[in-house]
Amino acid sequence: MPDSISDVIVIGLGGMGSSAAMHLALEGAKVLGLEQFSPNHDLGSSHGSTRAIRLAYYENPNYVPLLKRSYHLWHDLEWRVGETLLEECGCLSVGHPNHEVIQGIIASSALHSLDVDFLTHGQLAEKYGFLNLPENYVGAFEKLGGYLWVDRCVRAFQKIASDLKAGLHFDTPVTSIQNVGKDIKVITPRGNHLARKVIITAGPWAANLIGAPGKCLSLMRQTTHWFMPEKPGDFFRDKVPVFMVADQEGFFYGFPMVDPEGVKVARHYGQAEVHHPDEIIRGMLPEDEAALRVFLNRRIPALANAKSPLGKTCVYTLSPDRHFMVGPLPENPNILVGTGFSGHGFKFASVMGEILSRLACNQQVPLNIEFLNLGRFLNDNNR
Repeated sequence: MPDSISDVIVIGLGGMGSSAAMHLALEGAKVLGLEQFSPNHDLGSSHGSTRAIRLAYYENPNYVPLLKRSYHLWHDLEWRVGETLLEECGCLSVGHPNHEVIQGIIASSALHSLDVDFLTHGQLAEKYGFLNLPENYVGAFEKLGGYLWVDRCVRAFQKIASDLKAGLHFDTPVTSIQNVGKDIKVITPRGNHLARKVIITAGPWAANLIGAPGKCLSLMRQTTHWFMPEKPGDFFRDKVPVFMVADQEGFFYGFPMVDPEGVKVARHYGQAEVHHPDEIIRGMLPEDEAALRVFLNRRIPALANAKSPLGKTCVYTLSPDRHFMVGPLPENPNILVGTGFSGHGFKFASVMGEILSRLACNQQVPLNIEFLNLGRFLNDNNR
């Protein structure tokens, strides 16, 4: 006999899974959440202090309606827990006018009538003097851009879900998933569980659970570093927004001075891809900081010689086109998946949890998620 029977089992309680568990509990569903690690672990992609959020999405204009809903739901979550989770300090993107980042922001802002200020090199130099930019670089500033307090967000999802009687079980790895008639059995070392629907939001471990669509996923080790400026006040958020620099040598981003360890800076992508979490090197390597020092020397001189007291690793779970994979498994519509968030997903956690909850409850999703469907890679996987 199974240990429990639920309406929905959520596998993986990072940002996406915890949000899904909360939204399901708000709908009155009987929810069981299973997480293989301890709460707030740092082995996946939903840990740490901050993640950027922005509206004029260069990656694809189709994300903008999702982001508008996401903003609303972040504010709803703030109201529910009485805590600030989203800080709007603006987001500045800079690069060559023809760079895909700048062109993508132009396209998204035009299509969705977003409030974006486009800046010349002279305007950038006058207002954002901390950046040393080539004369042919331009900028785009989004007033509603900013950052999320990541650990607070995940804890908030989990608190509300628990308060609404969702069962959140940590240190409980899932070893297999089986169809049992119309239900789904989830096997763990601590007991077996039955549910009508299963949601898989297992990040780097999702590929082991979702069959054919998982064959296309890869993983990328990323590191973030903190640099302590000689004059911390020069990097407070009244002077420095969230910033993204699209250079020929790579895409770099950073935050204002909101962490006691210093200014957080990282490179987006640019590392080798692997296919199993055990292949991820968890500690810091000398070359991790060295690569950022090159960027700081070139673009942020005030941080070029700053001490770096802290560095952390995280893992991107990548789809081939770097867009999310969200929806039912083609071969089993009772299993829903949210994965392949490709290093730009956390800002969507509030709305992705709602979407996965709606799908699990057989409710209409009033947003376009067709471009994120899992089936788009199956032909390649099955050749």
